[in-house]
Amino acid sequence: MSLDPDAANAADSASDHPEAPPTLSMTVVEYSGEPDRCTVSPEGLSGLARLSTWLTVDRSVVVDLSSMR
Repeated sequence: MSLDPDAANAADSASDHPEAPPTLSMTVVEYSGEPDRCTVSPEGLSGLARLSTWLTVDRSVVVDLSSMR
């Protein structure tokens, strides 16, 4: 699976070696009187991919990965 929306029309091909998961970055915006918000996105994107490949959630639902393993 590609994170590049321009590659959406490219033919999918099966692979014995799936792509490594992308490295994600998280930006936290703190608010007074409202829940803090976290935006998570893959590192190294630009253009349309950068503008369209992100997720924002309340900080309270973000957990440390090691706590879920």
